Amino acid sequence: MSGSRPVRVALIDNFEVSVAGVRSLLTPYSARVALLDLGSAMTKPSSVDVILYEPVRQTPSSQAMLRDLVRASQKSAVVYSWRDKEGQATGSFAAHLSKALPAIDLVNAIESLHDGGDGGPSRRIPSDQGPLKVIRGTAQRDYDLTPREAEILSLVTQGLTNSEIGGQLYLSINSVKTYIRAAYRKIEVTRRAQAVAWGMEHGLAPLAETDVVSG
Repeated sequence: MSGSRPVRVALIDNFEVSVAGVRSLLTPYSARVALLDLGSAMTKPSSVDVILYEPVRQTPSSQAMLRDLVRASQKSAVVYSWRDKEGQATGSFAAHLSKALPAIDLVNAIESLHDGGDGGPSRRIPSDQGPLKVIRGTAQRDYDLTPREAEILSLVTQGLTNSEIGGQLYLSINSVKTYIRAAYRKIEVTRRAQAVAWGMEHGLAPLAETDVVSG
């Protein structure tokens, strides 16, 4: 642990389900890391120890929120995203952390950043292998996910809605829901936030462009 109290983290992420997933992911480590309500963090910026920032889908309003929080808290922001450093948001960031990090590695990285480090070895964002490579290994063996179920879980983990998933994969909403229900049964979750946390913990990063799923 970094000190006598948990490291307090503010997360600026426009994917609400991702925020819920991160909260679920960190709950077992509440004695070490606490995810603050963003409204409370903005009201009392001195309570913030580490700022995590997902640059994808940010609006002028949320970008201004980041600037205000960095200025008021006197803390540097850390990019926390599926994307690698290439093509990331411009600006000065203390580190880049991957959403593919297992919970314990994320906790260790946050504590390292709070203690003045760079997040340690886990700060490096791994190359995007896509969920197909994941399910050919541990996930397929332990959870029996089909390629399509893993693909859809990957998109759920990124924060996409059912409608957005259907549009991206050319599937009907009912088909998307059917795949999601089947995947939820296999990974033993009942809520979307739990699925997001599971996907983060099991490395369901975004699909590589070369990964094609049929059926």
